Amino acid sequence: MAPQKARHTKARLEAPALEDDLALERFSSSDPEKEEDDGGKMRSVLPLFYDNDEELFAAAVEEEEAAAERQRRDAEEKAREAEEQKRRAEERKRLKEEAAWRRKKHGEVYNSIRQYNPKTKCVEYTRFPFADLSTFDLDEISPVLPMRYTDKQQDRAYLNSINVLSVKIVSSDKGFPLNVYGNIILRDNLDEKCIFLFSRPSRMDSELINSEDQSLILTGPSRGLVLTDYIFIEVDLKMKLDNGKDEQLSIGLLDIDGRVAPRVPTTKVRCCTLESSLSTVEVRYALVKEATEATVEFPVLKGDFKGKITAHTTRIHDRVLLHDSRACGAAISSDGSRVIELLRRVLAVCVDEVLFISAEPEGVDTLVKKFTPSLSGSQSDVFDWGAVKLGVKVTWSVISF
Repeated sequence: MAPQKARHTKARLEAPALEDDLALERFSSSDPEKEEDDGGKMRSVLPLFYDNDEELFAAAVEEEEAAAERQRRDAEEKAREAEEQKRRAEERKRLKEEAAWRRKKHGEVYNSIRQYNPKTKCVEYTRFPFADLSTFDLDEISPVLPMRYTDKQQDRAYLNSINVLSVKIVSSDKGFPLNVYGNIILRDNLDEKCIFLFSRPSRMDSELINSEDQSLILTGPSRGLVLTDYIFIEVDLKMKLDNGKDEQLSIGLLDIDGRVAPRVPTTKVRCCTLESSLSTVEVRYALVKEATEATVEFPVLKGDFKGKITAHTTRIHDRVLLHDSRACGAAISSDGSRVIELLRRVLAVCVDEVLFISAEPEGVDTLVKKFTPSLSGSQSDVFDWGAVKLGVKVTWSVISF
């Protein structure tokens, strides 16, 4: 019995080898064009299990190409990320350098507009400081013109404004008379740029001030002022001396706080003063609530006008000097007609008040014309003295942003 068991065991051990031989025979009998490449090397043993070797090859090639494409995209993405990181690093460096430059520039300008005031014994501003002084041009003139909304029907809220009535040197360490030149600049909330109130930058164009009661001849503002926050007044006046060594008469910064305007009566003239250098300067102004802008012009219709033209409103009777023939005469307009040359041509008028314009020719009775404020459009009238006729035109506009 034992030998028979051994034979069965041997048969079982030899069976796998027989199966391997049959598999090899089937493999050898297959088509050599499908199993070998041109070099006679085996391409794959997978055809033992798949019927279509061409589809498998195509899939393998496609997968290989897809993998290569993924690698390419990954490489491009890494390159883009590296480039972006480089760009960001350069941008951070640029911004850091720019910020350092701007801080330095701001500091230089900021320090240049602060100086010690011997009158108050304090270091004070001489010009507008509330901006990025590295980029803000302190000398840029406001490009905003009057009559912006004359031809437009605008549904806009009324804003407050002011009329500067006079600027006087109410005290002088050098006494009187004084030959004064320099600039007085206004800045409002509209653009915070220069609006000249008094402009005589050259010592050759100085104005003679004989007493503390005499106002400087004002030539601005050139448009209606917006008073929602502050209006700033920069004063820089010099005194012309015969020896050529001119002295600083007044320099400093004043402000008018528009935030208190709702609580301020409009029937009272207000003032602010600047003590500095060799004098005290007083600026008198009237607050105008719910203001409209009045721009005036005076065509000469007949003869020659010699005298003064002034304006005032219902509640404030202080006169604003528009024209004085001793300081200015007639000019030729763009259409060839003669018009009166004006010192000032823009006023603010409350919508509930009336604008009075007075013409005071030499040796003849004064005539007064009344104009009711409007949101837009214009009104005209004529001053007639017989030998002299002077037209007057008032153009209205909303004062707004």
